[in-house]
Amino acid sequence: MRSMNGESSSSHRCSVSSRLFSLDALRGLDMMLIIGLDCLIRSIALFYLPENTSKEIWRQLNHSNWDGLTVCDIIFPLFVFISGAAMFFSLSRAMQNNMSRLALLSKLWKRALILVALGVLVNFWAFHDQITAIQPFGFGSLRYASVLGLIGISGAFSGTLLLLLRRFLLAPFLAVGILAIVWGLQTFGGDMTPTGCFNAKVDALLCPGWLYSGTFDPEGPLCIVSATALSLLGFCAGVCCRSSLSILKQSGMLALPGLVCLGLGATSGMVIKGIWTPAFVLTTGGIGFLLLALFRLLFDTSSWGNRLSLPLRVVGMNALAIYVITRLPIYKTFFDQLDSHVFQHCVENHHIDTLIYLSSYFLVAWFICFSLWRHRIFIKL
Repeated sequence: MRSMNGESSSSHRCSVSSRLFSLDALRGLDMMLIIGLDCLIRSIALFYLPENTSKEIWRQLNHSNWDGLTVCDIIFPLFVFISGAAMFFSLSRAMQNNMSRLALLSKLWKRALILVALGVLVNFWAFHDQITAIQPFGFGSLRYASVLGLIGISGAFSGTLLLLLRRFLLAPFLAVGILAIVWGLQTFGGDMTPTGCFNAKVDALLCPGWLYSGTFDPEGPLCIVSATALSLLGFCAGVCCRSSLSILKQSGMLALPGLVCLGLGATSGMVIKGIWTPAFVLTTGGIGFLLLALFRLLFDTSSWGNRLSLPLRVVGMNALAIYVITRLPIYKTFFDQLDSHVFQHCVENHHIDTLIYLSSYFLVAWFICFSLWRHRIFIKL
């Protein structure tokens, strides 16, 4: 099994076959926030920091109610951006190995279907009790849109476009074109409210089963289209990282489109995570470019930076696998039982009990990733 973007190299020049520690580290940090680090940070802030600071951290680590942007809103789109960057390396390597475009297309869509199926299962595990309390279980009560499904399909769409057009350098133009279409549909096809937005109309027509937000789904069909543009922006970041220029100059190449995307995002309408507006995609894409530029400087320029990135990389190299593992019903049930039978009896202070629970939940996930990394097991979903 191999991971997403190549093998390691002692050189700091990024050929197609070299592994970017920075990309693994950024993916790892992003997934750590998804699998429990965010909850741990919120609890530490609530119990031990001043009230105003604690409130701001809680606000930043929760989604915006509708429009606006918080740190939490960036986490999932950043993963889509990183996946796009990693796809550049995987496609380039496959084409260097003379893999046909038909085989690559088959591989992209096979991965997408696997992620869609896993996404439905994860939704079932997460929302089964909530749904069956309202209506009898059946195919109509499942939630088919999912985080994993959006990752898989948006990546397959972006990869398909590039492979069929046979020009990787078209990625930014494709991204802009997709966002222009989405902007037109959302601007003239709805009123940018949860009940009247164009996404809600599309989801009611095309998305079967249960919708996460009631009237629309944040991983619905039109959100997947927007995410395809973000994946293409990530692909552009991968192109920048392959350059034979020094890492300092590569970071500049990443920072420039990042600033451009932020500028365009600030002038292209409302930033709404729930329906992946073009302004939201451009803003999160800009942040993705800037973060990757920073991580390149931190982790790819020296051996100490490589070593420093290891705690993040062990998660980044099995990111989707640990996401699914921590969503298994048995994983949460184990810690719930451990808390009720051990933690609560050993610790009288509720705050300490909560921190022990959340720390254990997160650290066990990290050690699973570390064990996989140590045994060179990289589960590629």
